[in-house]
Parts: sequence; C-alpha cells; structure tokens
Amino acid sequence: MDVRYRLERPVYFIGFMGAGKTTLTRRLARNLGLVCVDVDHYLEREHGASIKQLFNRMGEERFRASELAALQHFGQGEPKLVSCGGGLVCGEASRSFIRNNGFVVYLYVSPDESAGRISNHDSRPFFETMESVRQVNAARVPVYEQLADCTIDTTGKSPASVAHEVEGALRKEGVLCPLPE
Repeated sequence: MDVRYRLERPVYFIGFMGAGKTTLTRRLARNLGLVCVDVDHYLEREHGASIKQLFNRMGEERFRASELAALQHFGQGEPKLVSCGGGLVCGEASRSFIRNNGFVVYLYVSPDESAGRISNHDSRPFFETMESVRQVNAARVPVYEQLADCTIDTTGKSPASVAHEVEGALRKEGVLCPLPE
C-alpha cells in the first residue's frame, strides 16, 4: 500500500519562468496524495485571459493584487502545494503572505535554460528578448533567495529527480509527514 502524506503548512514554489514549478507541484501531488494549485492557471481561468494579457490589461499593481487574493484563497483549508507565478515575488504583500504562512521552495533555473524550456515565449510577460529575460531574472534572484526556506537547482535535472530532491527536503524540514496507517 502506498504511503500517504500530509503537509504541516502550505508549500509555496517560487522561481523564474520555466523553473518547473507547475510540473513539480503536479508530480508531487500525484506521488504523495496531496492537493496542488497553480496561481497563474487559477488567474487565467478566473479572468478568461493569459497571464500576459492580464498583466497588460490590469497593469502591474492590480495584477499583483489579484495574485495576493489567489494566495489568500488557497491559504484556506488544508495545506497545499502552491505553484506561484514567476513574478509573484514582486508584490510586497504576496512576499509577506508566503513568508508568514508557509514553507518556500525556490526552484533555480538560469535564464538560458528557462528560454529552452518554454515553448511559447509570446505567452510570458517580459520575454521579448534574451537580454530582457536576463535583466528580469537578475532583478528577481535576490528576492527568490531571500524568501527561500530551501533552494533546489533544477539545472539539467529531470522533473522526477527534482521531485525526489524536494520531497527529501520537505521531509527533513518536518513539512511533509506520513499519515499514520
């Protein structure tokens, strides 16, 4: 029989575009019997537009407020694995919320590897040129690092390998606990 787990508190996955946040939360949820949610996918469904369209239509301030509202919504009920949009850390209120309400896993990816992993660059804000990607990434890395309770370098690793590494880190930190049989 498969072991089932529970989370002691929400786990927020942060990192640059293409780091694997969505793929990883889905894999961990499936493997461990947990609930996962994706802030970007939620906002796209809620508003009927892509993240890039929402960002352009709302402007950054309103967009960040909608991210915070989604975080607060997901913060209710049982703890979940939460895939955060790459720029969610740009909102001070969102940074404060995840810092105070959960465990934060930073998935590191280089700008070049990010570009290689993303098939549709047009769907992503700030993905006009590789120079703009490098600039945005360079500005965000210190924020990701500051927020992180745990950092995982995803460079050259398969999703299965990253999931195994994250699972071990969450167990070691006492965030992921097996349910009694």
